[in-house]
Amino acid sequence: MTTEEPLFTGEASKLDVLIVENDPATARLTMEAFREAGLHHGVVCLPDGDEALAYLRREGKHHIRPHPDIIFLDLHMPKKSGLQVLSEIKKSSRLVVIPVIVVSGSEDPREVRQAYELHASCYIRKPSDLHQFLQFISVCYQFWGGVVTLPPKAELTSNIA
Repeated sequence: MTTEEPLFTGEASKLDVLIVENDPATARLTMEAFREAGLHHGVVCLPDGDEALAYLRREGKHHIRPHPDIIFLDLHMPKKSGLQVLSEIKKSSRLVVIPVIVVSGSEDPREVRQAYELHASCYIRKPSDLHQFLQFISVCYQFWGGVVTLPPKAELTSNIA
């Protein structure tokens, strides 16, 4: 990993990202890739769908957590699948506006279709090569943190029903 200048300095560096990934190595790599891209704060990683929904609903230990600007969601997780989590997010009037980027190792066309039917913002196949993975996260950060206009945080501040 390099110590290059961050890609963004202003608002993009304040991006709050929720990563829902059950593989500890992939979770650590994703968090490190965001740091390398310039996002040093605001990245939270949770290991399963139930924990992610508790976080998004601000339940229990997550009662004071900010809502994320974007969610990176793995599909294949224990307890609650990524598709189930995506469905619950998109049914919530408070959470529906948060972009959900499905990141999966699967190329199954049925899963791709289901993700889009559930209103995933995009479906991205996880790169298997380390350099490609780092580049993938950097491009995502550039796009979601610098190109896209995200919903204002004020619209996400109250608890969901």
